[in-house]
Amino acid sequence: MGRWARTIAFEKGGIQRVTEDDRRHNTTKWWNACTFWLSANMAVATLSTGMVGGTMGLAFWDCFAIILVVNVASCLIPAWTASFGLTGLRMTTFSRFSFGYWGNILVVIFSMVSTTGWNAINSISGASVLYALSDGRCPQWAGVIIICTTVWIICALGITWIHRLDAFLWVPPFIVWCVAAGTGASKFSGTAIKSPTGANGAASALSFIAIILSFSTSWVNCAADYNVRMPVDTPRSRIFFATYVGILVPTVLVQTLGAAIYSGTFVNPSWKLAYQEAGVGGPLKMALEPAGGFGKFLLVLAALSSIPNNIPNNYSFALHAQNFGPWALKIPRVVLVTFGFVVAIIVGCFAARYFHDTLQTFLSVIGYWTIIHIVVVAEEHLIFRARRWSRYDLDSWDNPKLLPFGWGAIGAFCFGFIGAALGMKVAWYTAPIASLIGAKGANIGHELTFAFSALAFPVFRWLEKKYTGK
Repeated sequence: MGRWARTIAFEKGGIQRVTEDDRRHNTTKWWNACTFWLSANMAVATLSTGMVGGTMGLAFWDCFAIILVVNVASCLIPAWTASFGLTGLRMTTFSRFSFGYWGNILVVIFSMVSTTGWNAINSISGASVLYALSDGRCPQWAGVIIICTTVWIICALGITWIHRLDAFLWVPPFIVWCVAAGTGASKFSGTAIKSPTGANGAASALSFIAIILSFSTSWVNCAADYNVRMPVDTPRSRIFFATYVGILVPTVLVQTLGAAIYSGTFVNPSWKLAYQEAGVGGPLKMALEPAGGFGKFLLVLAALSSIPNNIPNNYSFALHAQNFGPWALKIPRVVLVTFGFVVAIIVGCFAARYFHDTLQTFLSVIGYWTIIHIVVVAEEHLIFRARRWSRYDLDSWDNPKLLPFGWGAIGAFCFGFIGAALGMKVAWYTAPIASLIGAKGANIGHELTFAFSALAFPVFRWLEKKYTGK
């Protein structure tokens, strides 16, 4: 088994810290941080996210402005946390130094929910393309199974194969989007949708901002996981820049294309019908129709773009789960990858029927949690560790006696979700403060979550340090 595993570069380890000596084998290059995220974001799920602004009644140019500005700012966050991989610890494990050994269970649970949800949603996006391509003969549940199974095989093999494949997997979908932009351009319209004005316009813009913010920052809980095998002397700035480019460029380009394609549903009745019947795959198929048989081939590539898009979710799911405690660390990584794969299929098959509401609701709720995660890790590093990596005893990652319990993070978590409960707007609930903006309300849960958790954590963490000494 050992020789076989080495021959095919099968990853056997788990969340144990990757030492400097370990990194001399199967070393990850700094540019892998760029190609990995290029492949993960050059996906049909990115396209469907860009369409959400149009469904909220926003004009194309308003959607474009939000996509550009929000991503330029928000992509800085996962790019920063990506450099944490140089510690040799995965992000969910590193969070123990800020959330505490036991408070970190919150990180584990929500990270597993987040990756499972993204796994399902990304698979549904790809499945909708297969559904449109087959004229309904390939049901979406079947597409979800095809995509999730392929992802499972790659993730079971491990990080070496992931980086080998992701060095190239971004190229085919990039070609798809370039062709779709060219063949569909004559059907796009920058003026077909008129954005609402006044409070209603502000409400739609704020809600779309929340969606775009959630999409890019969702990578925070796993961005470090793919850099733990980089040499310890790799400049953090190099990892930051590579990751930033890898996330920002495809996200802005493909989301903008999504907004443009959706604008075509307002001037082309056939596109609108296709969207209603097949989701994102419908108008994408119409945009590629002028390319004939080649266009159908490109649709297959578009659907398969969900595979690298889902690799971070299925792979990191297992790493998140191993942080439940010493007992979880004994479960082989491949078993947990398989469990995450099964759960994603079940969730994806059921969520496919209500994809539009599922997408908006999920992106919003996970976004609230991600904001709290960012705030706690950042304030711990900037305030309580004074930005000094020497203040982390990285070898104590699995020792509860040397780590805080997590009372400060738990307090910030509770206050953060109070802010979310006051400002959230999802398909099934509009919070009191959110309802004050526009006729239908606006999603300002992220802003309130940030404010509440950012103010609460320093207070609770200071008290925790004072009375526990950790």
